[in-house]
Order: sequence, then structure tokens, then C-alpha cells
Amino acid sequence: MPSSRHTTVFERQEPPADLVARSLAGSEHRVFWLDDAPSAEHAPLVGAIEIDLTVVGGGYAGLWTAVLAKRRDPSRRVVLLEAESIGWAASGRNGGFAEASLTHGEDNGRSRWPDEYDTLERLGLKNLDALERDASELGIDAQLERTGVMAVAYEPHQVEWLAELEHGTFLDEAGVRAEINSPTFLAGRWTQGDSALVHPARLARGLAQAAVDLGVEIFEHSRVQRLRAGRTGAVELTTPGGTVRTAQVALATNV
Repeated sequence: MPSSRHTTVFERQEPPADLVARSLAGSEHRVFWLDDAPSAEHAPLVGAIEIDLTVVGGGYAGLWTAVLAKRRDPSRRVVLLEAESIGWAASGRNGGFAEASLTHGEDNGRSRWPDEYDTLERLGLKNLDALERDASELGIDAQLERTGVMAVAYEPHQVEWLAELEHGTFLDEAGVRAEINSPTFLAGRWTQGDSALVHPARLARGLAQAAVDLGVEIFEHSRVQRLRAGRTGAVELTTPGGTVRTAQVALATNV
């Protein structure tokens, strides 16, 4: 008897295993983004320095903190310490999707935070707008493009679902094919304005260059091994090669 299990279009169109193997031959387990982004090497910290603000972490949070600190007060002495290299962790090896939603979708947001949802949506869009504005003002070539999001139907019953939605623009099969040249998709719902694509490593390293241009000192391969408050109120950070005495610390290590 034939199987009654429903199969998806992806299972029905599964390519031969040897074709997949040939397609992947010669590929390497490396992060494309990091290989594709220009970088300026920063020496590790050596010796002792005294500073106004020390930022720990060379990802988006740390880099933007350093940039904002110098833009708000150019006279402030700012140092950034990174354990590996700029953008080495999540900031340089993510999917490159930037969405305004802070709630992982409207349905989830309204069910969890019904009273705050509209505010969260407004702040999320403001955040995405600021990302785009900063990239432009700081001269960062992050290949940022406000593409929007297209939900696609790959089974006949999904076409009706997409047609009933209110947000965005409904595209029939020909309309989707004009944007994504694949016979797999039968319809689409394109919502524009609240999402973008970005080259994550170029964004991180562009922020690093902007920080340096503003006067931030960056030290790579300078893992903070100890952090303690001194008797005078200053904070002392110890790395393998040196120490930093600082009036303020911003921790941006994603842990």
C-alpha cells in the first residue's frame, strides 16, 4: 500500500545525494562573513594605562557603546578590550537579518505583552532606523538593504492563508517568480519597511573603524581575566599583557 504520510515539496524535490556531495566538494567550515570583511588588526594591550571608560567586548553592543560615548563627549578617553578579534563571535557570524520586531512576530508579541505591544513595535522600528542612519553617517559599507520579508506558499492550501492576511502585498505565483526565480513558491506576502539584510562582519568592523576614527583605542586578543574595584572608586581590569585603571566600565560580552 502507498504511504499515507504527507510529504512536503522539499521532500518530493529532494536532489540526488551525489549531486549534493559534488556541490559541497571543496567547501570549508569557515565563516564567510569574516573572510569577506576588510579588517584592521589591533595590537593586544601591553603595559598599564589609565582611562575614563573601558568597554569590554568587541561585538555590536561594545562597539556601539564606544562610538556613542565618544560622540557624546569627544574628550572622554575610551578603550575597548576584545578577547579575540573584532566581530569574532555572534556579531560576525549571524544570519545577517535585521528586523524591527522585538517580540519575534506580532502574534507572539500581542499574546505576551498586549498593553506594551504598540510601544515595542515603535521602539523596534526606531532601532532599525537608527542602525541604518548610523551606518550611513559613519560611512560603513555594511551592504545594508531594507528588503522587507516575504512569506511564501509552497503548498496549495497555503496560498489561501497568505491571501487572507492584511499586512503587506499579496503576490501570485508570477509575482513571486519575478522576485525569487524558483518554481517552488506558489504565492507570497511581501511586507516591506520593517526588516533589512546586512553583512554582519562588515558592520562590526566598520563600527570598529568608526570608533578608531573618533579616538577610541581598541586592543584585540586582550581577554579580561580579572575586574576589581579599587579603594578610590576606580576599577582595575587585568589582561594577559597589561592592566587598565578606569573610572567606568561597560560590559558587553554577551554572557
